[in-house]
Amino acid sequence: MKVQVVASSPPISRGDVEVGALLDALTAAPRDEPYGDAALALCGAVARKLLDDPRARRHPALTALGFFARPSELACLRHELAATAPPDMVRVPHGLVFHVPPATVDTVFVFSWLWATLAGNASIIRLSSRTSPVVTLLCELVADALAASGPGVAPSAFVRYQHDAAITAAISARCALRVIWGGDATIATIRAAPLPPTARELTFADRRGMVALGAAAVVALDDAGLRALAEAMATDLFELDQRACSSPRVALWLGDAAACAAARERLWPEVATVADARGVRPPPAARLAREAFVHRAILDGPVVGRADYGAALTVLAVDRLPVALDDHPGGGLLLEAAAPSLDVLERWVSRKDQTLAHFGIPRVELAGLVARLAGRGLDRVVPVGRALAYGRFWDGDDLATAFVRCVHLVGP
Repeated sequence: MKVQVVASSPPISRGDVEVGALLDALTAAPRDEPYGDAALALCGAVARKLLDDPRARRHPALTALGFFARPSELACLRHELAATAPPDMVRVPHGLVFHVPPATVDTVFVFSWLWATLAGNASIIRLSSRTSPVVTLLCELVADALAASGPGVAPSAFVRYQHDAAITAAISARCALRVIWGGDATIATIRAAPLPPTARELTFADRRGMVALGAAAVVALDDAGLRALAEAMATDLFELDQRACSSPRVALWLGDAAACAAARERLWPEVATVADARGVRPPPAARLAREAFVHRAILDGPVVGRADYGAALTVLAVDRLPVALDDHPGGGLLLEAAAPSLDVLERWVSRKDQTLAHFGIPRVELAGLVARLAGRGLDRVVPVGRALAYGRFWDGDDLATAFVRCVHLVGP
């Protein structure tokens, strides 16, 4: 059985490689300490390439990834982890991490690899056979950083292979941690390959995002403030074509009916103007899928109105929640509702709901909602414009500690 290695740490060769030999090389290599100097230097080198390369700067998602991995941020994280570690605990790597990222979000495979590398783990990352210019560029930049990396960094291999259960099973049988970023169907498929009894697994299932907007706060904005909000909303909506689990698909207006109507008429045309300035043009297939969803929703759902704002944005008004979102096509489609307060979300939110972006809502109200939900849903509550931002906490997990093992050390 062979896989195609598209990027790797030296001396692992690129090209077609036997799976067994690759796994031997990855598991036999010395491990680095979590958040060691060599790992921070490698991740910092990747960040500099993402922030400095003119090709990467054309993609805001790559800039966001580079900003997350910049050396100053990683140094602060290392200091924080050292300061909060109990005196009788020693952090060590898991060993070999098997990453299965999604095909729909181009940058996740590097995000996952960065966390594993920071924690001192070796990694094998399965890339989708469906490539893109962004994935190709990322592989090039990561390969360059790996080639220039010094000793002491745990090895990595970025591989491609067709859907082959035998290869997936062989890798799973040798890994200490398996990380699946795909949707529910991918998780079910990969889980058919058993792990060693001592191995662990992190899964990131199909999730959804929404945005809550204080209508009075939007109405009160001056022109500059409205434009800034529209820019932030456009980033959340259009940067990944609503394919990411954190992308908003539902907009909830909070306030009385008059304020909600006035805010809606201010914001959505401005978002469409920003989209037009950014050159957002959904391809014909995406627009066709959007239209098909719209017509089904009008026939089967609680839709009471439709408004189109240029080619990029379609908004469906609904008179109640919940609404069916499982087949939401992306492509600039929002379903919007209005309510007097956030309380409506207590009756609607489920474990499927990951990210709530917000504007014009006091923090105490947001914290109260999270407390009342008590884990039934929402793992991220962030300002509008940061729905797609990378961070340490994801789907309820602390990624800074999820990629390490904690050894309890009691001495005299």
